[in-house]
Amino acid sequence: MALPLSMILNAEDVSPRKAKNLDHALNGLTTTEDKAIRCQETAVGGSKTAQYGDLPVITLSPIRGALYHRRVSRSPQHHKNLDQHQHKRQKTSEVPDGDLESEIDPEKPPEHEFDFNKFNIFKVFFNHPEIMHAFTTNLEVEDLLSLYAISKDFHDFCDRNFTAMILGQSASKAKESTEIFKWKVYKNLCQEDPAKRPNEEASPRELKNGEIGIPVRDVPTFRWLTMVLHREQVVKEVLEVLASAGHRLPRHCSVVLKKIWFTMGIPDNGRRVGLLHNKKFWTNKDLIYGTWFLVKLDMHLTDPLSGKGETLMWRMLMAQPGLTTLWQVLKREELCNQFDMMRMYVHWKWRPRPDHRHLSICGIPPEHVGALQYEGYGKGTQKMIPPDTLIMRESIRRKLHMHDRLVDMLLFGHIHHKTFEDIWPAEPLEREEEDAWSDTDDSSDGDETEDADVVDPDDLELRG
Repeated sequence: MALPLSMILNAEDVSPRKAKNLDHALNGLTTTEDKAIRCQETAVGGSKTAQYGDLPVITLSPIRGALYHRRVSRSPQHHKNLDQHQHKRQKTSEVPDGDLESEIDPEKPPEHEFDFNKFNIFKVFFNHPEIMHAFTTNLEVEDLLSLYAISKDFHDFCDRNFTAMILGQSASKAKESTEIFKWKVYKNLCQEDPAKRPNEEASPRELKNGEIGIPVRDVPTFRWLTMVLHREQVVKEVLEVLASAGHRLPRHCSVVLKKIWFTMGIPDNGRRVGLLHNKKFWTNKDLIYGTWFLVKLDMHLTDPLSGKGETLMWRMLMAQPGLTTLWQVLKREELCNQFDMMRMYVHWKWRPRPDHRHLSICGIPPEHVGALQYEGYGKGTQKMIPPDTLIMRESIRRKLHMHDRLVDMLLFGHIHHKTFEDIWPAEPLEREEEDAWSDTDDSSDGDETEDADVVDPDDLELRG
């Protein structure tokens, strides 16, 4: 039955007892037991006794005071919770009937109220490692470093889970680079585990303190994470610059460029050749796409407008320790004039006269003149084989018949393979179009036996 609005606003008693005129008979009674007995005597019928005999007095809260004060003074549910949790308040005496309000502190909020001023969600994350791991994975590296430096709790959490945190960042932002530039290869970018966990793969040996024991394992550092993210971004932008100039490449070239960069980091010929012989790392498909990239790069650099018609510039760029110089050249941040090109050539393969060997040439120190053409980038005496030459030699050794694919490499991204219509650089390249031009078989036509001088990339030790 709907109640009149005036009864609700005036907080009148709307209990069933008032409707049956039972309240006048209860005025002289004080205890709850006496009221229950009188209700049972005055009610008619056993069902009415169960219906009205034990009903508590319910009145609507007046509109005054704070919300929890109104609950304290009027809420029957709060009285019920008080009876259930009296042992938590450490009350030794029983609560007298009809005097429940005297046991409630009006200044203290009820137990179900929460003080949000003292709540810190960041500290709550530390109790849930899976949530904290997801939180660190989505942070930028700069924010991660700042938080690692200023928060002691976060610093301790990262020290306990250093490998998981670094690899989670790299796998989410640079998955391909994480698989190619493995952190165990770059020892100078590793550190001892802050949690002092032992290296289970190492045998006991003499430690730094002179004792015999198992050494502490290595973990990747923020420097390795920065290197991986940098190389991922460089490779992406190199392909974007070539595509904007009309020299598009298949998607797999992203992986091949990273393998070329990994090979450029090896400073001697023996391990470079051994790595190219490794058919698990350098597959036949990788060799084909590597040649594809070199063809497109040569087309871009020999262009009379965009590349100034230089025919040997790409060889000089492939002789560098990495692809960062190529990235800067394609973005027109390096080699912007003839003097810069002369300086790079002097650093690459210039042979000074005997009376000039103790002098700097074009700002290049005498010990670095012509150093990039030798092993160790100047530390050895044997001339180093650049990666473009290694790819061509290995393709011939595996009998991949690369000369039969050169026309397809030149036309890819410029002409549609079915209609033979021109494809403009702004038009998106369909996946079917890419697969039609780049339909390659990863099986070798030549000898499938592995050579004895094959180098496993996991066994290398390079500098980042």
